[in-house]
Amino acid sequence: MAEKNLIAWNVDEEDYPASGEMDEKLKFLLRYAVLAPSGPNNQPWKLAVDGSEVTVMVDFDRALPAVEPTNRTTYMSLGCLLTNLLVAAEHFKMGYQVERFPDGVDAETITVVKFKEEEGGKPHFPPDLFDEITERHTNRGAYDDRPIEAEKIKEMKAAVGDGGFRLDVLTNPEGRAKMAEVLGESHKIQLGNKAFRKDLARWIRANNEDAWDGLPGYAFGYSDFESYFGKFIFGTFDTSASWARKEMALMEASPAVGVLSTDAEDKRIWVEAGMRFEKLFLTATKLGVRFDLFSQPVAIEELRQKMIEILDVDYPQILIRMGYAPPAKHTPRRTVDMVLAGAGSRVVVVKR
Repeated sequence: MAEKNLIAWNVDEEDYPASGEMDEKLKFLLRYAVLAPSGPNNQPWKLAVDGSEVTVMVDFDRALPAVEPTNRTTYMSLGCLLTNLLVAAEHFKMGYQVERFPDGVDAETITVVKFKEEEGGKPHFPPDLFDEITERHTNRGAYDDRPIEAEKIKEMKAAVGDGGFRLDVLTNPEGRAKMAEVLGESHKIQLGNKAFRKDLARWIRANNEDAWDGLPGYAFGYSDFESYFGKFIFGTFDTSASWARKEMALMEASPAVGVLSTDAEDKRIWVEAGMRFEKLFLTATKLGVRFDLFSQPVAIEELRQKMIEILDVDYPQILIRMGYAPPAKHTPRRTVDMVLAGAGSRVVVVKR
């Protein structure tokens, strides 16, 4: 990884400051936390370290108001970050207590995590997920046509668990085709909307751009030349029909399609859904299964209703294309220093 904006992925556990101060240790753990997935890689988080506490805050300036006014995937992304943080903490034998929304659900603060030096309590995560944090990535290319083994699907479902959360995995052609149709409709509706395209185009990057966030053209298989015009073309022209055809074909040809659902819905549920999704994503990475992710159909009520009817679930949260493929290149990440706010920076209530 020669590119400067990919250096966050170069974290090495051998550099853990075992004899350092607590704040040094927590900042090191955050190097794993910031590798979490987020929508169009908008990384909607702010972090603070104060003594033995880490505060995770939502950065509303990085939200996508025209793409998803409810901020559902923003809260899910913060849940993904929290899972990475806690998986890393358990790996380095750090105990912790998590307080969710201490200032209420309309505040910027999502969680405050209090850490202690000695490991405490029963681990919440399998110990072999730590190494997957730096290996996990979204793969938007074509997948092999070989099926995903039943035992791997069972392990992925177990990673999500129960208690109001559920993973459905559709492996039959009819089920995949139905979800592909829903996905195609969502592309036609959303990419046909100029405000949507403009909002999303903010996060489209050229391959050689020095940005620390967003999606470079290579994430979609674009050459350096093609990626140079990507933001302009995406934001200016209605490419909904071609995108729909492409994504539908990829989904129908993939061996499996997954949907993570919940039996209730609010900001707390979204954060927890994000935590469980990242556990699922890390488990899939361990199993060699690649993911491509879609929140678009869930953001459109009539299409979400179609998913509900197909699966007989309450609240679909994310659509996942699954399969086998060679590793793809990571996308940029901001470093911990870029997302750290000062101690005492917690905003008590911000209505959104």
